[in-house]
Amino acid sequence: MIRRMQGHTDIPLNPEGQAQARQLQDYFKQNPVEFFVTSDLSRAHETAQIANEQLRRPLVINSALREVSLGVLEGMTLQEAHDQFGVSAWEQWTSIDPQHLDFRFPQAESPREAITRFSDALRALCHQENFAHAAVSTHGFVLRRFLHSLRPDLTEVLPTPNCVVYSVTWDAQKKEFSFLF
Repeated sequence: MIRRMQGHTDIPLNPEGQAQARQLQDYFKQNPVEFFVTSDLSRAHETAQIANEQLRRPLVINSALREVSLGVLEGMTLQEAHDQFGVSAWEQWTSIDPQHLDFRFPQAESPREAITRFSDALRALCHQENFAHAAVSTHGFVLRRFLHSLRPDLTEVLPTPNCVVYSVTWDAQKKEFSFLF
């Protein structure tokens, strides 16, 4: 199977992704939430629907929770990206070093822009809704960028496999997120 970069390209879950999402049902049975908020891209939306099948909580769709826009990289393989732009450009793009936050490929979103978009959406959700626990169904690259923005002290790349669960806390008094790892 050839793996292609997806970004904003709307690709549905494959059977493996559906099975991974079903495994989340047990997690949410043990750790119930009041609602699910999901990216509008079908792979995240379907993940939330499957994970929520037993709880049957409200599902909120928010396009600001989309994956990082990859611009011209969307649809390319990693090798094609390396061939066209070079390995060093890819390393800057995937870097968690704050000095690379403004790097971008043509027509792509910079890491800083993705973090701001995602953080603003979560912040607005926390201001608009009164809840103790919610689930966010989003995408690996934007999630990793967001989590690293909360914990710049983490020097190793956080793993973001499909259907990983991380706990992020909102402090309403300080108006900031925190993340323990």
